[in-house]
This record gives sequence, structure tokens and C-alpha cells, in this order.
Amino acid sequence: MVEVYIVAGPRELRKILGLKKAEFQVIFDYLVFEHDLLYRCVANSVDFFVDLYVKYGMKHVRAVLGIDGKKYDSVMEDLFKLIAIANEGLYLNVLQNRVRYLLAFKARGGEFLRTILGLVDEKYDYAWKKVLDILLNAVCDGLFSERTLEHGLKNFAMMMNGMREHRAISG
Repeated sequence: MVEVYIVAGPRELRKILGLKKAEFQVIFDYLVFEHDLLYRCVANSVDFFVDLYVKYGMKHVRAVLGIDGKKYDSVMEDLFKLIAIANEGLYLNVLQNRVRYLLAFKARGGEFLRTILGLVDEKYDYAWKKVLDILLNAVCDGLFSERTLEHGLKNFAMMMNGMREHRAISG
């Protein structure tokens, strides 16, 4: 059943088994908790799920997998480790959305951003340090770019002033 679910999807499996939605939910939960259905499904298509996470975040991954509810929190933590940590989806997400995350960090603080990224637990301290490093580099790059632009404009103005042709005013 797990292989059929991975290849054909939940609707097709439900159709093959001839089950109603509530009946299928019982089997789905059994497969998720006893046979690591979702982990195997995500591992089978990890690039797709990393891309999905990078673009839309973990809540969207959860919605795509159809696992809204507290009972799936432990499963989601395992999937987060696979997608965001093991396959570096977290860092790609932060790099792609660094401007948005910098604004959130400035406005609401580090704990808010850490919660948004799912890095609240101490076991993610190493990942949080890498995220902070990425954000620090983004800020430094921004400052460097602003200064470079300012210096470039100043130097250009000085160069243009030096190149101006000075003519005597004749009357």
C-alpha cells in the first residue's frame, strides 16, 4: 500500500481500496505512524519537497501532504529534519527570503524569526547560528553596496568636475 500511495497518491489508493474518506483516514494514519509513509514519500521526491519548502515554507508542505493537526507534529519534525536540515532547504529558504527575514528580525526580534523558521528547540542552535551568519552577511553586503555607491558617485562627480572645460567669460 505504501508503494501505491507513493506512486499513485492518496486519491488513487482510496479509489483502489474502495473506501470512504473517514475509512481511508484510519488507514492513512496507520501507514503514517506505523510504516513511515510520509517520510518515505518525501524521501522519494526530496528535491520537489525542498523546492516547495524554499518557495512557500513548512506550512505549505504540511498542507500539500494533507496533515493538518497536532497529531502529526512529530511526523512533521522528522520531515523538517529531512527537508530543511539534511538537504539544506533552510539555508536556501533564508537566502531566497533574506530581505523579508531581515525585516522581520528588525521589527519583531530574533525569537520571532526563530519561531517562524521552526528553530525554537535547542537542538537547532547550530542551524540558527548559520541563519544568523547568512543574515549578518546580507546586512554587511547591503552596507558595503551603499558605501560603494556613495564613493562611486562622489568619485564620478570629482572626475566630471575635473574634465569640465573651463572657458573665460568674454563680453
